[in-house]
Amino acid sequence: MRGFAGLLLGLVASLPVFADGRAQLDDFLAHVKSFHARFEQQLFDEYGELLETSGGEVDIMRPGRFNWSYEKPYRQRIVSDGKTLWIYDADLEQVTINDVDLGSSDSPGRLLGDEVDVDASFTVVSLPAKDGVEWLKLTPKAANQQFNEIELGLRDGTVVAMRLKDNLGQTTAIDFSDIDRKAEIDPALFRFQPPQGVDIIRGTGS
Repeated sequence: MRGFAGLLLGLVASLPVFADGRAQLDDFLAHVKSFHARFEQQLFDEYGELLETSGGEVDIMRPGRFNWSYEKPYRQRIVSDGKTLWIYDADLEQVTINDVDLGSSDSPGRLLGDEVDVDASFTVVSLPAKDGVEWLKLTPKAANQQFNEIELGLRDGTVVAMRLKDNLGQTTAIDFSDIDRKAEIDPALFRFQPPQGVDIIRGTGS
């Protein structure tokens, strides 16, 4: 798995302590407009065996704009301005360009980075808290989604961890650190200009 484009996240600041995970999620969706964080991502197979560990940093500006930069074990950028999605593999010297699919409001990326009616798209269940983090399980209501379950870990009104269980039985675990939920971000960061000489692959509609 060379990267995870749908995924967007949230970040921490000094906020009141919230009573439960759902209140924290509602606050995050209502008030966070831009943020920056570092992340570590692990991919597990259906048996729980670790397949890959990666990491880097991410910038988000709602609605719909993100810059997801992988630094290890390979260099990759996943960038969107809300209309176009660029996936740049530096090691392969290749960039793939696609139109952003706005049809699915059930994806993790749309959930955290766009304007989505959570209750219309998901069944939300509270899970036991662990190590000061409140957890929610979101199950998409629509059929044939990429992810069967999305678990969100929240602390101080911010999403600090995600667990994404796909329809192949694999789980992607993402933990965020050095979080800034009021980051000042140059909008130009969300427009990608392919470096000279790289191969460009255009998807359907792009």
